[in-house]
Order: sequence, then C-alpha cells, then structure tokens
Amino acid sequence: MCHIFNFIFNKQFLLSILGPLIATGTALLVFYLTLKKDKGKEKKRKKAEIKNRIRNFKNLLVSSKDHAENTISNLSQMINRYENDLISFQLLRFSPNKSFERLDQNLKNENYFQAFIKNYGKDKVDNFNRISLIIDYFNLQIESLWKMVERAQNHDYERKKTFNEISKKAINTIARLTIITVDRISEEELEYIGQILVDYHINMVNSIEHNYIYLRRFLEEGLRNQISNPNITDLIEDIKEASELFNEIQFQNQCHKEDLIQIRNEMQLSLDRYNFEILNLE
Repeated sequence: MCHIFNFIFNKQFLLSILGPLIATGTALLVFYLTLKKDKGKEKKRKKAEIKNRIRNFKNLLVSSKDHAENTISNLSQMINRYENDLISFQLLRFSPNKSFERLDQNLKNENYFQAFIKNYGKDKVDNFNRISLIIDYFNLQIESLWKMVERAQNHDYERKKTFNEISKKAINTIARLTIITVDRISEEELEYIGQILVDYHINMVNSIEHNYIYLRRFLEEGLRNQISNPNITDLIEDIKEASELFNEIQFQNQCHKEDLIQIRNEMQLSLDRYNFEILNLE
C-alpha cells in the first residue's frame, strides 16, 4: 500500500499526468478567449456596418428630398415661362442627382432592410414599405418626365422646321411678286406689298413669330383683295398652312404646359407624403 502511495505522489508521475492536462487546459482557455475576442470584433463590425448603412440611408433621404424639390421648382419655372411664351420650347434643367436610384438599389438589399429593422424596430416596417413605394414613384416619374419632355421637344422642333420651310417659301414667292407681272394685282397693291417686305427685312429677327406676323400682314393687308386670284392660289395656301402650324405649335405647348402642371402637382403630393414618412421614422 505504501508503495502505491509513493508511486501516485511521485513527482515525475504527477508531471507526466498533469503536464498534458495543464497544456490542454491552457490551449482551451486561449482558444476560448480568442473566440470571445473574435466574436466581440464581429459584433462591433456588424454594429459599425449597420451604423454606416443607416447613415448612408439618412444622407440619401436628404439628398433625394432636395432632388424632388429642385425638380418641382424647375417644373414651376417651365410652367411660368410658358404662361408668358407659348412659342419657345422650355427645357427641363438637368440634375446629376441620382439619390433616388441609389436608394432604390439599397432598399432592395436584404442587408439594408435588416439594418433598418435593427435601428428603427420592427414596428417601422410599414414606414419602410411606404417609403420604398414613394421612391419607386419618383424614379419612374422622373424617368418618364425626361422622356415626355424629349418627345415634346422633338415634335416642337419638327413643327417649327416645317413652319420655317413653308414661311421661307411663301416670303420668297411674295418677293418675286414685286418683280414680275401677275394678272389682277395692281401697281398700288404691289407697292404696298413691297413696303411690308421692306419692313419684314428691317425688323428681321430669328423667330417664327416674326415670320407669322408678317405672313398675316401680307395676307390680310397686301393680298386681301387677291384671295380668289388663281395666280397666287399656292401662295395663299402656303400662308394658311404656316398659320395653322403656328397655332398648332402654341396649342401643343399649351397642352405640354398642362401636362407639366399635373406632374408637378402629383410630385408635390408625393413629396409631402415622403416628408411625412421620414418624420415618422424618428
């Protein structure tokens, strides 16, 4: 029995048994502490990511609101200019702001949704969904607005191009009337037509309105007694066609203005809802 105790408490024996146990325990402790530290780092990293995503989200909300306000302001300026001038086509000012597009991309990312939930809570999910819908509206509306303005500008350009071609042709024909003999047009009438033609060139400006005004003067003053003259039928038709085009240009720009008013009002209502939903996040 004494030999057994001596063996068990033998220093070499204890070292051979306890050494590996201590080494294993130390390794486990180091592993545990390292794991705990790594988990702490991961937790901090995720917290930082959430903070960055929310900061980016808030910045884009502010930027997108500015973009919507600027677009509405630009529309109001276009509408006001049309109130005073239905001849000149009004251009929409370009904005390089892409915040609505970036918001749309971010909110479709699951990580941003989870960050939103972590920061604002699950009770704000409805706000998130409503904000997403408003962002979708602005993205679609701004894109369609640019396309609408581009189409209207192209149509306006084509109408004015045709008007200029017809009016130039008509004025050249009128100029020839003053140097050739045309049956049933008196010398007095030709002299008056010549005076109008001189006024036309003296007051020349690069404007379809200028051409329209003088074409109407030629028709209503210089040629008022020649409407039924078969020798100038083509000229009369050209002047009438140019007049119809001029009126059509104004009418189409009036319609375009009304479309812009409707879009501006809809965008303002959406912006008001957008502001309300953003305030409700706080």
